[in-house]
This record gives sequence, structure tokens and C-alpha cells, in this order.
Amino acid sequence: MTAAPHSRRTRPRLAAVALVVCLGAVSACAGLSTPSTTTMPQGATAANPVVPPKSDAADLEKLSTHRSAPVYWLGERDATVYLYREYVEAEDQGDPITTSIKHMLEHQPTDPDYFSLWSPASRIGTSIDGDNVITVDLSADAFARQMDAGLAERAVQQLVYTATGAAANAGLLTGSAPARVAVLVDGRPGYEAFGHVRLDGATERDSSLRAPVWIIEPHHGGAYAAGDVAVRGAGAAFPGGIRWEVRQVQDGESGDVVSDGRITLGAGDLPADEFEFAVGLGEGDYDVSVWGQNGVDTTRLSEDTKRITVAGG
Repeated sequence: MTAAPHSRRTRPRLAAVALVVCLGAVSACAGLSTPSTTTMPQGATAANPVVPPKSDAADLEKLSTHRSAPVYWLGERDATVYLYREYVEAEDQGDPITTSIKHMLEHQPTDPDYFSLWSPASRIGTSIDGDNVITVDLSADAFARQMDAGLAERAVQQLVYTATGAAANAGLLTGSAPARVAVLVDGRPGYEAFGHVRLDGATERDSSLRAPVWIIEPHHGGAYAAGDVAVRGAGAAFPGGIRWEVRQVQDGESGDVVSDGRITLGAGDLPADEFEFAVGLGEGDYDVSVWGQNGVDTTRLSEDTKRITVAGG
């Protein structure tokens, strides 16, 4: 099957900033410049086409399945901003929660469709109690950027998702209590994050902000052997279902479709909101895309794309 070429959408990355942190330690950071206020895309307050099913942290960070650190980022789709995860090779900070949070504050995502609005902090501390409440203590300089209320809410949830994801991935959650995050700023509760979100009490994940379609594997920029390449991800129940396609990359742009199909959620032994399939690929670069449809037209909703390299032999 062939189709008219289209370009993989990319978004400008925010400049990465340095962060030096560890439990109980304080390090000086360079001065920060504060940019003009960043705002949600126009139309972001419109109702979402679908709402991902509610899930606890452990549902998406399977114990012992990854040795890398889970980090969540923001990504714009369908005139709103969702949360997406990458597994990263992060510098070990002595405990997994601090390791993931440090990377989230210090780096930008591998996938250029994602972004982050956090600033570096001169201090970070983390702890977790027997009720799965994670306490994260940041210095106020982590909140240096200006943004509107919608992005502030999502940035705080980015921290909540990253902390709970790291705890689940490392096997630190116990019992049946949901993972929650209490954020202190300079050792105190009640800080108004980014001028909009009051940090009082412990906060759970807001499942409505999780991306409705999300490719977990393959990873953007990853290299894979020729043959069957596994594609795994999570998705919501779109009225028109979920589709996928793989396009050959030609001169740095998405070219012809080499394979495509429909996705069935929860097939076999998979959880109800996950999918998995394999596609045979020869040597070359490819864009793997998954998206939902509303059942009325062929508009691509919540599309997620990963560019990969397949090596011969």
C-alpha cells in the first residue's frame, strides 16, 4: 500500500539546563533566565475525545521489566497537552526516585514531539513511607518558568507520574494503597507551583492527562535488527478504533507506507488498554505511527510516532 508522503511532526525543544542534586546534598546552580509565560495551545480547554482508563502507577511500570529510569514528559496532541513516558539511561543518584526526578529536571526528552517546562533545582530530597506516599522536597528554583494554569497543572502531574513511576518500577510500592506524591518546596508545604497550583497534601496521578495513544516500544531513535520488530503500547477505546502504519523514511522525511493495519486492545493475555503486534522490516529508517479515530472521519487523533533504524543482517 502506498500513500502520499507526510512529514513527521517535530516540536522545538526547550533548552536543557544543568542540575546537580542528591539526597540531603546542596549544590550551587548557575543563574536562570525566566522566559515569557508559556501557554496552553488554543482550544486546549475543549473536551477530550476519549479519556484513558484510570490506572495505578504499577499498571504501566511493570516490576523488573526495565533497568532504565522511567521519566514522563509533556506532548501536544489534538489542541491539548498529555503526559508521555520514556525509559532513559539516567545517572544513578543512589535511589530510583531521585534518579528519575533529576533526569526530568535536567534533560529534555529523546522524542522531539515531547517537551518539559521544569527548571533545574539546587536541592532535591525524596522519601517514601509505608502507605506509598512519596515526599519530594525541591528548592524553589525548580519552578522558575512562567506558564498558564493548564500547563502548571500538567507540569505538577509530570512530577507526580515520574516519582510514582520510578517507585513502581523499582518495587518500592507496598500493599494496595495508591501511590501519592506530597511536594514540599524548601521543606515546607503550601507552595503555589508556577503561580497556579497549591501544593497541599498528597496527590495521585490524574489519569485524564495520560496520553490516549502511546507507543511504549520501539523507542524513538532506537536501533533494531531486521526482521520482526515488536510494537507495544497503550490506548483508549476510540469510537472509530485505533490504527497503525509504518512509513519508510526518505531523505529525512516520512515516505511511502510499507505496512499498516488496525489494533485490537487487550488481545490474548494483555491488559485491556494495551496492544502488541510485530511488523517485518528490512534495513532502513522508519516512522512507526499509532493513532485513534472518532468514527466520523479519518482524522488522526492523539497520534504518537517513533522514528527507528533497522539494521540489516
